[in-house]
Amino acid sequence: MKNKMVFSHPGSTEWEAVCQRCGRCCYEKIDYRGRIYYTKQPCQHLDSATKLCRVYRQRDECHADCSRLTPELVAAGILPKDCPYVVGLDNYQAPEMETDEA
Repeated sequence: MKNKMVFSHPGSTEWEAVCQRCGRCCYEKIDYRGRIYYTKQPCQHLDSATKLCRVYRQRDECHADCSRLTPELVAAGILPKDCPYVVGLDNYQAPEMETDEA
């Protein structure tokens, strides 16, 4: 099944409406040998109570590592597997979540 969001225009009302405002994409990530891992460290601009970005409109200016979502970035495997942006994408490889296990 193809996810229709890959064909929506990033930044459009339809595109933005898909976000469930969970805040998980605002946690720092690392790329290790081509595999994305989420850390337990949220971005400094994430409001942990509301799970919203405090600088959303200027996020890429205020935080150099913040990337605006594009269909290509979504398909690259940076979002959790249950994120509405990726549900239904064929062969989507979700990032690993950091655990306390060694």
